[in-house]
Amino acid sequence: MRRFVLGTIIMLAAVLPAAASAAPPTDTLVKASGPAVYYYAADGKRYVFPNEGTYKSWFVDFSGVLRIGDDELAAMPIGGNVTYRPGIRMLKIQTDPKTYVVTRGGVLHWVKSESLAEDLYGQYWNAAIDDVSDAFFVNYQVGAPIDSLKDYAPVDIAEGTDTINDDKNIPAGPTPRRSDTEVVNVADAWRAFALEDINRIRQLNGKGPLVLNPLLNRIATIHSRDMANFAKNLQHEGSLGETSDDRIRDGKVPDPSGTAFMTVPHPENFEWSGENVGYTTLHNLKNIVTNGIAALHEAFLDEPPDQPNHRTTMLSTLHPFSEIGIGPYVAADGKLWLTEDFISR
Repeated sequence: MRRFVLGTIIMLAAVLPAAASAAPPTDTLVKASGPAVYYYAADGKRYVFPNEGTYKSWFVDFSGVLRIGDDELAAMPIGGNVTYRPGIRMLKIQTDPKTYVVTRGGVLHWVKSESLAEDLYGQYWNAAIDDVSDAFFVNYQVGAPIDSLKDYAPVDIAEGTDTINDDKNIPAGPTPRRSDTEVVNVADAWRAFALEDINRIRQLNGKGPLVLNPLLNRIATIHSRDMANFAKNLQHEGSLGETSDDRIRDGKVPDPSGTAFMTVPHPENFEWSGENVGYTTLHNLKNIVTNGIAALHEAFLDEPPDQPNHRTTMLSTLHPFSEIGIGPYVAADGKLWLTEDFISR
């Protein structure tokens, strides 16, 4: 049996970015005249991203990097190298044939079989591996190997370490820069299917395609996980009482424990937003997630064409949505939970 909640539409004011202060705040990304970007932490030290792969395991782009003077940069002592964000990708050392996953503090754990790697990171697990130079191997420690899924849950590992402060066990100020990356796994393929399916439906109805927004992807995924694991109900309100407006506009979401709020990177400078949520039981759909996504979209479409609902949100009938975040989540009981967040510019 499937249950659905009507899509909500919210009018949002444009949010203007705050001007950078003369002295850079701590827990931010900074750069001087050179190409290197650093994390300037609350301990007064700067931490070095040794390569682009390490940076992109934490941040999807270079937005929000503050430009500072060379003298200011020189006054910040180097605290060490940043290591890969735990859970996001697997690693290989160039002179070591083993494939590793990462946990907090740069600890590597050997993945003992290809089948386990596929269970962890999906059908295309090979694409989720980065090579790390031998020169940076000293930044990591080697821990115990993992033998099964119960030893390592990439999404949970990533959500539990979403600041460099947490990862390196250094002090954090009131607003540390949170990571905006997501685990590279089979959910990416589900999300790609959902986007293609929505845009196919939109084209059939004379609408232009939506563009995927990675910040919205994470917000939508967190809400799907929250509905499945904490709220245990299909709803727009989160388990701690936050609204879709709180999530999309302010990045206000439950932390991984589900007991307190945290703020994650979120879109800015947009007007309208909308949200569709739904779930379905996959055992009636051959346990294939893409079948579940298609079934939910068909159910969304089978609603009145002139009222605020799933259909009018998905087709931008009432408001000109141009970007979407898609958050599929399969719970342990086999239910697919799906949140799709929309914004217009």
